Amino acid sequence: MSERYRYGLFLNPQPKDPSITDLAEAERQAKKMSVDNQGAPVAVWDKDDRTLKLFAGYEEFEPTK
Repeated sequence: MSERYRYGLFLNPQPKDPSITDLAEAERQAKKMSVDNQGAPVAVWDKDDRTLKLFAGYEEFEPTK
């Protein structure tokens, strides 16, 4: 079974946020969602709900390892 990545509003995650298997596509969609929502923070999460990347408008952030 493939890994799934969810993306959605960082400050208001929902169980029905979109979920896809392609991490690059999840990141593209999250960035678009942020830009379309006037720079609202949008995250990409892994299956354990860990934030992999955060988008705020055209800015991108990754957690430190």
